[in-house]
Amino acid sequence: MEKVPDSTPNGTSPRTFALNHSRPRSSFKGCSRISDYELLGKLGEGTFGEVHRARSRRTGALVALKKIIMHHEKDGFPITALREIKLLKLLSHKNILKLEDMAIEHPTRQTDKRKKPIVYMATPYMDHDLSGLLDNPSVHFKEPQIKCYMLQLLEGLRYLHDNNILHRDMKAANLLISNQGILQIADFGLARHYDGPVPEAGRPMGEGRRDYTGLVVTRWYRPPELLLQLRQYTPAIDVWGVGCVFGEMLVGKPILAGESDAHQLEMIWDLMGSPTEETMPRWKSLPGGEHLSPRPRTGNLQNRFRDFGSGPISLLRELLKLDWRTRINAADALQHPYFKMQPLPLEPHEIPTYEESHELDRRKFHDRKAALPPAPKGGTVGLGPDANGATAGFNSNEPYGNGRNGVNGSRYRNGPDDQRRPAWQRDRPGAGLPPRPPPNDDADYRDRAPPRARGPPGPRAPDVDTYIPAYRQDDTGRRRDDRPPRDDRPPRDDRPPRDDRPPRDDRPRDDRRRRDSRDDRRYDRDRGTMSRSRSPRHDRSRDRERSDRDVYRR
Repeated sequence: MEKVPDSTPNGTSPRTFALNHSRPRSSFKGCSRISDYELLGKLGEGTFGEVHRARSRRTGALVALKKIIMHHEKDGFPITALREIKLLKLLSHKNILKLEDMAIEHPTRQTDKRKKPIVYMATPYMDHDLSGLLDNPSVHFKEPQIKCYMLQLLEGLRYLHDNNILHRDMKAANLLISNQGILQIADFGLARHYDGPVPEAGRPMGEGRRDYTGLVVTRWYRPPELLLQLRQYTPAIDVWGVGCVFGEMLVGKPILAGESDAHQLEMIWDLMGSPTEETMPRWKSLPGGEHLSPRPRTGNLQNRFRDFGSGPISLLRELLKLDWRTRINAADALQHPYFKMQPLPLEPHEIPTYEESHELDRRKFHDRKAALPPAPKGGTVGLGPDANGATAGFNSNEPYGNGRNGVNGSRYRNGPDDQRRPAWQRDRPGAGLPPRPPPNDDADYRDRAPPRARGPPGPRAPDVDTYIPAYRQDDTGRRRDDRPPRDDRPPRDDRPPRDDRPPRDDRPRDDRRRRDSRDDRRYDRDRGTMSRSRSPRHDRSRDRERSDRDVYRR
């Protein structure tokens, strides 16, 4: 290893040289202190961390601060957070969520000095996410509004694929919408670089070139090739998610809400038809399709969306094509005739504004019985997955989160259930406290357990003490201990020897059989135990010094 010189050629020390040529702190951009933001309240929390609404003290702009929690500090900074930060710093598009700043919260003097600094990601504050808007019963999308959102979604997806980026978690909860009508793709915790050709307009996707992890994409938005365990997938997996989002905007709820991977495949076959060599070539050769024999069916896509006309059905048929090799890409989808049909898409500024709606606790909505399954953990890419695409790592269902929070993760509101509801759904508080439950000794109290069958009482058993054992009749006068007293037995030394050997004490010591350490090990091995080696003799002087030092450690 090369030694650092004690001085530079001009005679100054390296430390002095570095101090004289150091850059001012103001020249470092992209990282702020948490004190540069005014926290306005917590928006939500999950396994990934916390989300706070804040205002920049420098610009006055509203931002969302996502706190990155270090669940395993010894493993270092979460790999999913590193990937998301890296990609968001590289990407720049109006339909991609922008990473504006990284804020650091250093431990104060009053807190534990051993705590590490806390890292926050600062992104623009968005008023809604698509999942929250669809769950809001007061929001009803018109077809021009749906077309506007779809065009923006496809524009953002084309930008990602043109830059060889796979999103791998496309769903309504990861699409943020502002009151200015701008849609942005968020949640890049599962995104990664794609080693393959960029999709081109007018050309099919084709086959993939290398293996990737198959534990990506939330189940309801997971394409059939991933459910059949294809590893060499392409950007077509994101296009399938766009098709699921499009159908969800049309009907107002997820169109493929499977309860398991097998059920998810059955729902896909019901919608798009059973796979054949024409609709999904070589699907039987996939690892998950070897033992499958789905019943023949043609699919009910036409019948299910007949109320929306031929345009949406035609686009859905291309986005949800079973064969990932010929599935439409984002560039061709933007040129689909559906977007040129009447009614034409709205401009973003023409979209009406709504009260803040985010992905609230889904259990509070009576019109949705099933809960959105959690997306795969961020760990599925680098830390350890759940095979069903079930959840923590870094991803969560929070906006500004990574979309892997869990089934019932609240988007923004945090606290009691009633406080997490939006204003249009909260019940008016009652005038008094709820009544107390009656105590057990109340006259009207009834045991709600099922009544037990009671029959007539049987004959009474004899009063027999079953604890005392019964003896035979001839044993009544016999003592329980028939052994003679110990003092009556002859002493051990007076017993006759077993052989002609002299007593032990009379044998010369030199005639005894010696056992070395090997015999000890053999003896211990036969007993099934392991002996410990004898510790070496300690240095007495060193031990005395150690004992003196130990006095001050107690």
